[in-house]
Amino acid sequence: MSLITIREVTEITGITVNALRYYDSKGLLHPTLRNSEGRKEWLYDDDAVRRAKRILLLRRIGIPVESIAIVIKKVDKMDEDILRSRLKELREEREILDEQISLAGMLLLLDELSSDAEVKEELLDKMFEKTCLEK
Repeated sequence: MSLITIREVTEITGITVNALRYYDSKGLLHPTLRNSEGRKEWLYDDDAVRRAKRILLLRRIGIPVESIAIVIKKVDKMDEDILRSRLKELREEREILDEQISLAGMLLLLDELSSDAEVKEELLDKMFEKTCLEK
């Protein structure tokens, strides 16, 4: 079993030392070995590094730290309910963002194409009715 230092884990995963210590305090990721020679050096094995990577991936998709313990409780399979729920939330957020991007593009285009204030106001009213009142 090869062990690496907390600094090496940060280099491999991009997770900060403070985050690793936080994950330890929350029971998500403990060092494999704490050096008992009076120094505060934490050492991690390959399994701990894989777990750190899994935690980072889950954080990147917005899973709260409190839920990560549930998600990764099994080594071979993650909690599907939490992952499915987050995937649904992300898809809903994407739909909202896509709509906002589309609307912002239409407003910009309208502003660029129409110099007639009356025509612009009429088109803005139609856009409002189409996008805001039909929901």
